[in-house]
Amino acid sequence: MDKKTLLAIVLSFLILLIWQKFLVKPPEKPAPTEESATEEVAKEEATKAEEPDSEKTPVETAVPEPKVKKSPTHVEEVGREIKIATPKYNAVLTTEGGRITAFKLNDYSETIEENSDPVDIVLEEVKGLSPKIAFDTNLEEFSENILYGTEAVDEIELNEGDEPKSVVFVWEGENFRVEKSYTFNPENYGVDFDFKIYNLTDNRVKGDLNVSLFEYVKKEEKKSFSLFRGYQFPASFLVFSNGKVEREVAAKVKEGEEKVVKGDISWIGFDSKYFMLSLLIKDVPGETTEAVRLETELIEGVYKIGDFSLSAGESFEGDMGLYLGPKDPKTMDEVGHSLSEAIDYGFFAFLSIPLVKLLKLFFLIFKNYGVAIILLTVVVRLLLYPITHKSMKSMKDMQKIQPLMKEIREKYKDDKEKMNQEVMRLYQTHKINPLGGCLPLFLQLPIFIALYKALYVAIDLRHAPFWLWIQDLSAKDPYYVTPIVMGLSYFLQQKLTPTGADPTQQKVMLAMPVVFTVIFLNLPSGLVLYFLVSNLLSIAQQLVTNKITKD
Repeated sequence: MDKKTLLAIVLSFLILLIWQKFLVKPPEKPAPTEESATEEVAKEEATKAEEPDSEKTPVETAVPEPKVKKSPTHVEEVGREIKIATPKYNAVLTTEGGRITAFKLNDYSETIEENSDPVDIVLEEVKGLSPKIAFDTNLEEFSENILYGTEAVDEIELNEGDEPKSVVFVWEGENFRVEKSYTFNPENYGVDFDFKIYNLTDNRVKGDLNVSLFEYVKKEEKKSFSLFRGYQFPASFLVFSNGKVEREVAAKVKEGEEKVVKGDISWIGFDSKYFMLSLLIKDVPGETTEAVRLETELIEGVYKIGDFSLSAGESFEGDMGLYLGPKDPKTMDEVGHSLSEAIDYGFFAFLSIPLVKLLKLFFLIFKNYGVAIILLTVVVRLLLYPITHKSMKSMKDMQKIQPLMKEIREKYKDDKEKMNQEVMRLYQTHKINPLGGCLPLFLQLPIFIALYKALYVAIDLRHAPFWLWIQDLSAKDPYYVTPIVMGLSYFLQQKLTPTGADPTQQKVMLAMPVVFTVIFLNLPSGLVLYFLVSNLLSIAQQLVTNKITKD
């Protein structure tokens, strides 16, 4: 073989090597799929086996499929959206952080207008921020400001009766591999949220891990009531811990401060008057959560999983969930985790809940929540009739002895002790209980408060029409007709109600209708309707009582 031939062979061999090395290299994928990772693992494990690490870890970890290749994953320059359409909602996920950018409820619109947009649980100001996974280790800090890869198609449609479907996001770096999985069920508003963190290094890695939700709040939401705007339901940070809900108005969390809750936590979340975004704690360690103000109007709700430790090739698995939907008891109970406890029925919840159920029963029969409120008010007044009758009769009896009371006060005005003795003797003679008018009213007060609260928080009244101009029982009367009529009925009721001879007391009682009218101007028309009907029934009862006790 001459020199030229040998040189040609060598050059050809070098060209082939260079071609294979630099020009035939396959392009990197945005993120490795589970199948590709498994193939690489199989090849690597065919030649070597890992030595097990005997050091004990603080939290339970799972040994995944053997360790995948420790090389950075190619990151796309532009994110991609994955849309999930179901009968109940339309959700949008993004590969930017592997988070939710929209979750629109098909059965709930923003306004009563015909072409109104559906309610989006994910506010525009926090779009693409929740849920966030963050962990800080001795190697690096991971905050999810990355692009994930996914094999999911751009659009997924789920119909009623279909099996739940998952969207899996995968990111692989030099030290870690992170997988986030969302499983959507077309039957309810719950979303299964799972994640895995793989240690790709040859060493044990330690750090701490958090999962967060975000909410946007305004400064003025600190106030709960205004005479000119009515009662406002400010966004709150909720924690269901040790079997009860702890609630903090989100706008009251000051910048630089943390609202910390510890205990056996079932879920955390943010709510408005009728809707809720929550993170469900299923099979994952941790017993601390906190609300942190990041910016003037941005609140982060953090569930602190805490310290974790991963040996080489081990993984941490988090089994959690999300609820993005209405604060409807039945809907929330379908997802479980005592989510319906987020509905704030107040101190008398044991009374409010059955009243709401009775309201829904009347609606099923008459198909109108305005009619249902009227019937519910009638039922409550009938149940309270014995108590209110006794109160009205007692006040009427007190009115009868007012002339005698006046004589006693005039006669013994310089002897208080003797005056009190004579007054008590007068009560005994006429068999009158001086507390007979007040005590029955006090006993029925919890029922009135419970009914008020039940009507105020019931999502069933949202955008529910009644009659004529009242097309939304959860909003104020646009023409202020019902609150004004309610005030007039209250005034008439006061005129019919027996009062003492004290002129000051009479003036105060007659001023109350004016005060209540101003307060009720901006309250939901459903509540005003309840008080209006209640006043009219009270007037009718007072007329009957006055006739019965007439001299």
